[in-house]
Amino acid sequence: MKKIIFRTLGGKGIGYGHFYRCLSLAKAIRSLDLNIHIIFITNDELVDLIYNNGFEYLVSNDLAEDDGLIENINPVLFIFDSYLGTDEYLNRIKEKTKLMLIDDNNNIYRSTIPDIIYNGNIFAEELRYREVKSQLRLLGPKYLIMKEEYWDNEANTLAKEGVLITTGGTDEYKIAVKILEEIKELDIKTKVVIGPGYRDDYIKKIEHFKTNNIELIYKPNSLKNHISSSKIVVTAGGSTIYEVLSQKSIPIIFSIADNQDLACRTLNNMGVEYLGKYPDIDYSKLAKVIEKLSFIDTEDMFISIFDIVNNNGAKLVAKNILENIIE
Repeated sequence: MKKIIFRTLGGKGIGYGHFYRCLSLAKAIRSLDLNIHIIFITNDELVDLIYNNGFEYLVSNDLAEDDGLIENINPVLFIFDSYLGTDEYLNRIKEKTKLMLIDDNNNIYRSTIPDIIYNGNIFAEELRYREVKSQLRLLGPKYLIMKEEYWDNEANTLAKEGVLITTGGTDEYKIAVKILEEIKELDIKTKVVIGPGYRDDYIKKIEHFKTNNIELIYKPNSLKNHISSSKIVVTAGGSTIYEVLSQKSIPIIFSIADNQDLACRTLNNMGVEYLGKYPDIDYSKLAKVIEKLSFIDTEDMFISIFDIVNNNGAKLVAKNILENIIE
């Protein structure tokens, strides 16, 4: 049986986006070919998450250990999704097996190294990846890897109302509290997502804001129904933006990391409200923006933006991998 390795890291300090992207692609590959043996190499903070999804896994907190692990497994493909490697690391991996690099901004690694270069962001084709004759290039939102629950997107029958606030799996900068301070007086239904990496003392601070209008959603397995039923979603500029667009809800966005800046800038130029980048997020305008957006016709204003997302991008990426790499 041919083997594919997924190598990623995540947790409270790093976030969970890289892991969930890898998990979605792994599920897409498995849905198309049950004869592929998929193995994850992850750090110990991800063990509970990968264990609950039924994939084989190895635990390693040190990328330097990967050389030995690869030799023992002998994979046909190594899929890497992390900002913590180096070009030297990628070259060492490629000496042992075919390599796929899951990238975001074309600013960390030499993109000519991997056999497959992937970037599913809306700005990917503007990043001027150098063309390599033998390289498979999967660039742009056509190839966007979304979570499994968004595949084959069924018509949303949930009534849209109110605001959803999410900062991702963690909230190291206490952004949710600052947002709640600004909008707590609004007469609008509000839901706040408590991510899996939120610290207990911070959760208690958020709980002080709980009222009849403010509901807390504790560590949900999926955000889809919460996004689908919300007219407005206040979110960081990561993968959740695309989930919001896929459900035809209105995003209000902010950036908390360099890799989110380009997506925020691109969407802001298309008419999406942008609050700025931490530590300069402008919370003061949030209440007025929410009040304004609460009364607009969603379809008329955002129809061109909603059409950006390909919900089945994960399956398309998996199909390309199986057809072009797994011989």
